[in-house]
Amino acid sequence: MVCARCGTVAAGDTAQPTWLCSVEEGHRLHFCEGCARLHIRAIESRLDSLWW
Repeated sequence: MVCARCGTVAAGDTAQPTWLCSVEEGHRLHFCEGCARLHIRAIESRLDSLWW
């Protein structure tokens, strides 16, 4: 599992409980805790990651 924003690799084969998952244009994207915290307002506003 790799963060779609910064490239951080998750420990193990699955996302950590603190990671976020987003479906954008039919693709599932995962974001690490750091990126999620940094962009939480944009995420809550449902802006696609391209807007971040």
